Amino acid sequence: MGFSNTLFGSLEILKEAYKIFLRKGKIIPFITLLFLFVSSILFLSNFLFIIPLLIDFTTKLYSLLITIPTPGGIDSTNLVISMIDDLRIFAGREWIFIVFDSFISIFFVIATIISSSAEYYEKKLGFKDLQVRKIKTWNRTFVTFFYTTLLGLGYAFFVLSFLLPLVMIFNSKIIITFFSILIFILAVLFRLYLAIVWTLALIVSTLEEKSGIGALGKAGQLVKRLKVKGFFLKLLFETLYYVMLKLFMRISKNQSISITVVLSLVFSISVCLVKIFSFVAFTVFYYESKKTHGEEVELQDTNLEYTKVPTKPLIAAEIP
Repeated sequence: MGFSNTLFGSLEILKEAYKIFLRKGKIIPFITLLFLFVSSILFLSNFLFIIPLLIDFTTKLYSLLITIPTPGGIDSTNLVISMIDDLRIFAGREWIFIVFDSFISIFFVIATIISSSAEYYEKKLGFKDLQVRKIKTWNRTFVTFFYTTLLGLGYAFFVLSFLLPLVMIFNSKIIITFFSILIFILAVLFRLYLAIVWTLALIVSTLEEKSGIGALGKAGQLVKRLKVKGFFLKLLFETLYYVMLKLFMRISKNQSISITVVLSLVFSISVCLVKIFSFVAFTVFYYESKKTHGEEVELQDTNLEYTKVPTKPLIAAEIP
């Protein structure tokens, strides 16, 4: 019974998120289309930048391995130095692309969370109001994103610290494979739970006056009573990412460069679409968690109406 209620609750959250996501004439469809357009331009720009480098590097590698210049000769040394320069330029450009893509993603994630929050209570949110809210919450969300990124990297190294000693301690491939699979499964399951907290932390830092450790702590408190429901949601989206990746790898195998580029663009757009919808769903999950904890829902709004308070002192007869 508990499992069925949890599953039904997860489906209700997805249903509510679907309504918000496809609501006509609202700002979320506009944000989604704009995000897909910007991501596509960014992807194609990155592709046009790195293709010449990859072709040049591949040509030099072919010359180095196939034509076999004199080892230690001037030609061989120049080829190796030139290839190292290509790799350095490639790494620098990809680093710039990753940083810029991260900023773009944070920008649209903030817009999605704010818009979903307004749509959840059917509040009108103008484009100008959205821009003001994004400016106010940008630093908090970025700080939280930085913390979650560091935690993700730390968790990856933590898991590797368990896997690497297995290779050094045991000689049996069966034992190594068994423990590797066991650790991997446990690591993935716990990573899903951490991902719920990290996603909620971004939402908390956008909708509340918290960031960094404070947002992570608040997210951890909110998810306590709805761990299984949040786990279902995160598992669904992660499975969807995995299926899309496997499908892309299978279809793009042994294809021409032009077809591979088109398929990569379609894959990138699909990932962005799922990402936007996942944040809509977890914004709904955030409000459901607050209700479960009995917290008063605070909906930030830039168009607040103020009531004048009389400044004259109260007469004793007026006091009840």
